[in-house]
Amino acid sequence: MKPENSSIENVIIIGSGPAGYTAALYTARANLSPLLIAGSLDPKTSRIKGGQLMYTSDIENFPAGVRAELSEDEFQGLHLDSDAGADYIAGLTGLSGPNLMKRMEAQARHFGARMVEEFVTEIDICSAPGEYYVLQTQSGKEYRAHAVIIATGAAARTLGISAEEKFFGQGGGVSTCATCDGHSYRGKNVAVIGGGDSAMEEASYLARLVNKVYLIHRREEFRASKIMLKRAEENPKIEFLLNKVVADIKGKPHPAAAHNKFFEGKENVAAAVLKDMQTGETSEVPLDGIFVAIGHTPNTELFKGQLCMDEAGYLIYDQHLRALPSPTCENAKMRSLEYVPGVFVAGDVADHVYRQAITAAGMGCAAAIEAERYLAENLASEKGIPPEALDISMQSIAQSHWSSERDAAGDKPVIERVEEVAEVCAIEHNK
Repeated sequence: MKPENSSIENVIIIGSGPAGYTAALYTARANLSPLLIAGSLDPKTSRIKGGQLMYTSDIENFPAGVRAELSEDEFQGLHLDSDAGADYIAGLTGLSGPNLMKRMEAQARHFGARMVEEFVTEIDICSAPGEYYVLQTQSGKEYRAHAVIIATGAAARTLGISAEEKFFGQGGGVSTCATCDGHSYRGKNVAVIGGGDSAMEEASYLARLVNKVYLIHRREEFRASKIMLKRAEENPKIEFLLNKVVADIKGKPHPAAAHNKFFEGKENVAAAVLKDMQTGETSEVPLDGIFVAIGHTPNTELFKGQLCMDEAGYLIYDQHLRALPSPTCENAKMRSLEYVPGVFVAGDVADHVYRQAITAAGMGCAAAIEAERYLAENLASEKGIPPEALDISMQSIAQSHWSSERDAAGDKPVIERVEEVAEVCAIEHNK
């Protein structure tokens, strides 16, 4: 039986990284009262609330994501080309990953987004595509939605040794993102683990910042493309350690403990213990940081057999960020669709190229606007509004998000505009 409309959410967002929180912000500002299912605070899962950035100490490349010590008036009066401006610029520091995620969450909540801290354990996309979708969480609670934005992200693969968890993230010295954390190792010695293009790219990037990069690989053959491998081999700062794996990681007292209580009693990386795959012998390499670059696994297990994925498991989408149906879906109607109406994707669950907070946030914004248009078009159709009576073009919807002054300008969220036109049409019809 089809549920009553009152029991169906407008939009549910699955995932709480930059993509999920941005989608929540935009759909909340559209007065859609989105529900975001954020995952939990379990540190052992890759789907931790806040996503992968919860493991990142400082983020310097998220636009405006910096600590500003000036008041708003002081900042507005500051000339960045002056000596005072130069001092201000020199003193800027990035936000920590957890800090940035908490700000994103607070901003989405401010505009009316609702949060549930649970994992989605089941989702039914195939049964009633274009009507509603059914989700179930760990507690057994069931939710239904007209539209779903999937922002479950991807989990970086790890070495799987016990010492890794001890040093992973937040200044411990083990990271899975050179562009996120590389700046903290300027002039130091680091290692990159892996043999694919990602490892070569991470090593080449770090070589611009650090004193030395050891590229550790368990074999002599590489999955990396020839051009990426050659670039790394020709870099004088990169030394290859082949036929070796990291068997253990040794630590030293964290240098920040003296002035930051968060790091009291904690250690960071001092050396990697390497095991030779041919002889079995072990050796130590003094290091300040270890970057694991052995790939990512998208969090798409929920959607297997329902949504189309590439060979690596990333969701495939069209130009409007709409998910595509799986060719193995049991529902023949679903298989015949060009895309899944009302199901959108955003962030690392569908992006294995850029994997940056800012690109994930951008996809979250676009997916939210697409979902808003989808719901508006459905509502207009349901109300019987003729197309010429309402402008629900993408340009019109996007413009409504530009400024908080939109209400004063009469530029209301599209759903409200549909409702208003429906009322006018009803009045005219009854005259």
